[in-house]
Amino acid sequence: MNDFRVPFGFEEALRPPVRMRRARLAHAVLRVTQGKGSEPANARLQRVARRVPEVMVKITGRTRDGGHLQRHLDYITRNGKLVLEGPDGEGLSGRAELRALAEDWRAELDVLASRKDAPVSLSIVLSMPAGVDPGRVHDASRAFADALFGDRHPYVFALHTDDKHPHVHLTVRALGRDGERLNPRKADLQLWRETFAAALRDRGVEAEATPRRARGVVRKSERTPVRKLRERFERGDGPMEAMASG
Repeated sequence: MNDFRVPFGFEEALRPPVRMRRARLAHAVLRVTQGKGSEPANARLQRVARRVPEVMVKITGRTRDGGHLQRHLDYITRNGKLVLEGPDGEGLSGRAELRALAEDWRAELDVLASRKDAPVSLSIVLSMPAGVDPGRVHDASRAFADALFGDRHPYVFALHTDDKHPHVHLTVRALGRDGERLNPRKADLQLWRETFAAALRDRGVEAEATPRRARGVVRKSERTPVRKLRERFERGDGPMEAMASG
């Protein structure tokens, strides 16, 4: 018998601070969770009380042209040394294949996009604290990408294990195959975190994605050097190596 009681009113803190109906990609994320039924509130509250590790899902920037995308792919593959994985497990390796992918995405954008300044891709980092098995992070990231983007938005990703925090760099083409532009809002990001956490739990990794207010985090500061590097990356200026990984 479970003696854990739900503190009255505490469940409100677990609700995202924005209306979920505003999430532009909610239907893609909910496709993962609706089939499993609603999770009991007690299960989540117990994870919070145990201080289960929190997942990180962070948008690190957007590439603006084919050259910018090429430099980004070079960076996340360590100049072609790491294999990029795409849907269905297909792999890309070597700078020639990366260059071909960047040219293909840029060419399709030129044909289909209505805006000339539209981004080519969205860069996302999926991470867990140190000590988590990198293989499970990799598998959960694969499931995350398939669940959210599937056959709607082409994507590739690479696992980095040269840092104490195992993390995956996921690059998603901003323009979907049906012409839909990938432009996530705050509600989408919370749903993305919950989807990644659920994928990890499905693989035996304790993970949670509570909203920041439930963790007592009201405001997150960003160090000035990090902010300047991020802004340079988003503008397409400077070498990719300047960006901190994970």
